[in-house]
Amino acid sequence: MQKILVIHPPNQARLAIETLLENAGFEAVIADNGVTGLQAAQQQRPDLVVCHRNLNGLSGEQVLIAVREAAELALTPLILLTDSDDRAQIRRGMALGANDCLAAPFTTEELIDTIAARLKLRTATSDRYVAILRKTAERLNRLAYYDSLTDLPNYQLLHQRLSQAVESSQQTRQPMALLTLSLDRLRQVNNVMGYPAGDELIKASAQRLQACLPPGATLARLTAHQFTIVLPELDGIAQASQLAGKLIDALSRPFSLPGQEVFMTISIGIAICPDHSEDINTLLRQADAALSWAKNQKSSSYQVFHDSMPVISGAQLTMETWLRYALERGEFELHYQPQLGLRSGCLEGAEALIRWRHPQQGFIPPLDFIPLAEETGLILPIGQWVLETACQQARQWQVKKLSLSHVAVNLSSVQFNQPDLIDCVAQALATNDLHPSQLELEVTETALMQDAAQAVETLNQLKALGIRLSVDDFGTGYSSLSYLKHLPIDTLKIDNCFVRGVTQDTKNQIILQSTIEMAHRLGLSIVAEGVETEPEKTLLVQYHCDFLQGYWIGRPMPAAALEDCLTGQDKVGSIAKFVT
Repeated sequence: MQKILVIHPPNQARLAIETLLENAGFEAVIADNGVTGLQAAQQQRPDLVVCHRNLNGLSGEQVLIAVREAAELALTPLILLTDSDDRAQIRRGMALGANDCLAAPFTTEELIDTIAARLKLRTATSDRYVAILRKTAERLNRLAYYDSLTDLPNYQLLHQRLSQAVESSQQTRQPMALLTLSLDRLRQVNNVMGYPAGDELIKASAQRLQACLPPGATLARLTAHQFTIVLPELDGIAQASQLAGKLIDALSRPFSLPGQEVFMTISIGIAICPDHSEDINTLLRQADAALSWAKNQKSSSYQVFHDSMPVISGAQLTMETWLRYALERGEFELHYQPQLGLRSGCLEGAEALIRWRHPQQGFIPPLDFIPLAEETGLILPIGQWVLETACQQARQWQVKKLSLSHVAVNLSSVQFNQPDLIDCVAQALATNDLHPSQLELEVTETALMQDAAQAVETLNQLKALGIRLSVDDFGTGYSSLSYLKHLPIDTLKIDNCFVRGVTQDTKNQIILQSTIEMAHRLGLSIVAEGVETEPEKTLLVQYHCDFLQGYWIGRPMPAAALEDCLTGQDKVGSIAKFVT
């Protein structure tokens, strides 16, 4: 039964309205004045209000305003009754929010028809809002459980499906497989063609992957470039490998993007339940470990997990979380290790080395976080910070007229191969107003030999900026001497493994002397790393090495400490008295 609240002075007209409503099958709630009427509206929540304009306590217009301002009553239909057909009063009532105004005298049919029309409209409005809310709930559900780009299940829904598959495997003793896939060249497409093209590539890849799946399998998108497949109720473990091969074939065909065809490579890691684990999180980590193994191959490949593969631990996850926040929290700092010029006897250069001062853990060694930064891609923003900070510091020393010819910055292989490397370096120089000759970039020979032809092209572009270039850790990789003569470099840095204990190792003496002589004939300078003793220094002087770097010269130190050394050197013309 629908409830009608009647707010009306006690008289014959109100009694007639009350009788009329009850005869029409409504529940009538009566209030004598504006105050009790508003209270009744708030407590009873009627389906419709009939309110007289002339009331004691609060006027009908005041009741109308209060009803419209109350969130729980704002949509309740209200019919305002007046004793006059004054159009100004009627317009005012409508402007304040009345749904209808009836001026006395009105017939019982007019009142009932008006009430019925407003209740019908309220029902239609309610139905419309219910439909809107239902659609909103459906959209929220899709946002919570589905990827907005591909419409595939996201991690939340994947976790549910994986849990169901593992539970079924435990009950039926049929194996199930978890496949983690990576689109290996997506980052290059984003960088070269833009993110809209990358999004189209992701959607097209998802469609091809979905077309390969058997009934009952779930394909989910976990990250920008990573998909995961839950393959329940396998007939045999080989079925997972067969599917992996099918997926690789599907993505090996070219993708047609606006203006260009693109070829993708894909890496797949596979973990099996119950063979490898029956724990969901462990299976996910094992599939990731197998994926990392597969990525080390030169082309599209898949790898089934085995126990010799390193699985990421809780400590590694914690380290990755710390690392993601370290840059924005300002936890990194640069130390500088001086390089001594043997001809001048002065400090002529310094290598910038990153240090991580964690607020709770203290200093974290680079060997503990640099590999993780490279694996996660965080090396790119961290490397750019190192480059910018080193250029800024070099400019400050230049302004102070300290006699340091250059600052050296290491480039990882990930940085060296990033498409916008040249722009990043040019930006760092321009932002800090640093002369290019005062920046030296160090690249390991291993990074250079990954794609020697491309490396030569990249080095030529860097050289065109006017910066100095150095091959780091020379002698430890698989360098080709035939390429060495084509590299537009200035310096070779001999790895410390050839310097350490060289006075007792005649073979290393031959290697050192030959390398220095070869470099000089090619017009290159030589920096010997890892010089720790006076005899090592003396031998390198005899071999006509150009620069020394190591603990005998000085440990990596904060910028202020190196500045003190440079200031003292400029006063006496030699660093000799500052070396201990």
